Amino acid sequence: MTPAQLKFLKIVTKEKYFAENSKILLALSGGKDSMTLFNWLYELRAKLHIELGIAHINHGLRPESDFEEQALRKMASDLEIPIFVDRFTGEFTEQKAREFRYHFFEKIMIAENYDVLLTAHHQGDVVETVLMRQITGRPLRSLQGIADCQPFAKGQLIRPLLKFTKEELDAAVFYEDSTNQGVDYFRNRIRNQLIPELTKENPQFSQAISDLSSEIKMALTVINQRISELEIIDKKISYHKFISQTKELQHFILQAFFAQYPEIKVSKKKFEEILHIIRRPQQYSAQLNKDFQFVKTKDYFYIEKRRIITPSLEILSENPNDASFMEVYLPLEGRLEIRKRQPGDQILINGHHKKLRKFFIDNHVPLQARESPLIFVEKKLYAIVGVACSDLSKALKNDKIRRILWVKPSIGEEINDARKKS
Repeated sequence: MTPAQLKFLKIVTKEKYFAENSKILLALSGGKDSMTLFNWLYELRAKLHIELGIAHINHGLRPESDFEEQALRKMASDLEIPIFVDRFTGEFTEQKAREFRYHFFEKIMIAENYDVLLTAHHQGDVVETVLMRQITGRPLRSLQGIADCQPFAKGQLIRPLLKFTKEELDAAVFYEDSTNQGVDYFRNRIRNQLIPELTKENPQFSQAISDLSSEIKMALTVINQRISELEIIDKKISYHKFISQTKELQHFILQAFFAQYPEIKVSKKKFEEILHIIRRPQQYSAQLNKDFQFVKTKDYFYIEKRRIITPSLEILSENPNDASFMEVYLPLEGRLEIRKRQPGDQILINGHHKKLRKFFIDNHVPLQARESPLIFVEKKLYAIVGVACSDLSKALKNDKIRRILWVKPSIGEEINDARKKS
């Protein structure tokens, strides 16, 4: 057993990556890193008590791609190892190719009952990833590098080579992707241009970046321990507990909060805007993307599936003698309009015109009630149903020439966008 292979066995055993009789699916590109991982696993499969299978994507970008696929198929056949192959289709980008790969891996894991997906990311990949994220302005949390273990496809995605340098990988037979030597893609420019230049300044540059990533991970572990002490119920964070933290910790709490929703991309500007809003006492609601909205009440803030609220209204012209109905006094003549709130709407209250937004904030009106229907006559606001009547309505109370409506809001069915489209 080589020193590198012994190191691999110690790491896998110490971290308890595989349970006994685990079914392991290895993402095998054919490069030196994944071929090394395959060799080590194949030789240690009896000792580790694992069942091994491999998955390969033919990206079709090079003339050699088909030859390499056939070579891997033959190797798998000779060694009696199951192999699953798919071919990338569509316009190639790094992001699309990655999504294609992992969708394929997930499909195979579920269909063939694999417990673990292994990828051959090593220390060099960590350094490249950290630099890419730093250059593109990602937050500190993302500079932890690459996780060695995370949930995936009802099992686990494990990267057991993260503590290995490229030089420790020892596969004798592998297939070099010539495009890796170019500069057409961002990662390749980092690998082939930036890192070599920085290594001239510091021969231990890659190790330094790896160490920095590890320190960031440790620091965030401490922060996460503090976050776990907060009152978090169903992913809702207590506003009062949040405000009692230092501003520095608030920043990291909000980062961790958004990290729960990888499908939501929040720019740095938007992040700072939301942080500012949370620190203010007012309630707030805003759309983050087509599927999610951010909500802040007087007690909690949270993210929820975007809803379309259809307000409905019971209107009676005779007194129902029911306290749940609001009595609204209106002019006898004039065009009646009932609609939802629009920017710039105002209400006359206590002799002053107030924009509805300010009126709601000043009176701590719950967010849901802010969607209540408005009653206008000749474009003048007489009532916010279930919330308040304006001075215009109150002035008509003792007027003999007026009409009365008894109204009660009832929130109709809440439909998320996905259901509406279907």
